Amino acid sequence: MDETTPTDRTPERDAAELALAIVSQAAAISQGDDEALDASDDNLREVVAEQAGDPLTEKQEAVVSTLGAAGGSLAAGLSAALAEARGVDAAVVLGATAQSILAHADDVPLAEGAPRLDDASDGPADDTRLP
Repeated sequence: MDETTPTDRTPERDAAELALAIVSQAAAISQGDDEALDASDDNLREVVAEQAGDPLTEKQEAVVSTLGAAGGSLAAGLSAALAEARGVDAAVVLGATAQSILAHADDVPLAEGAPRLDDASDGPADDTRLP
């Protein structure tokens, strides 16, 4: 793909996709689920490859995996600290983080069935214990 090829990609959409991939890594790390961690790692590599427009080399995949693990670990640690300070589960913090990412990327379509911020639910967005 060259710079003259029209796409529906925007910097906001790309940033949101990357941020959600890191939140996915953090959730898998927080849960201690190796299968989910492998899936989130695969997802991150796919997101980066799609945004780059070319398949990643083996070395690029390794770099993306390392950055994903580092970002996911940082997000998991910060989420756990905030969750403890607020007296909530880390999953609530990570869920609120994902919803915030979506709310700030207006042109990012939600996956089918994903909760919306304006849904009336008892999900993370409705948790008054979070800032």
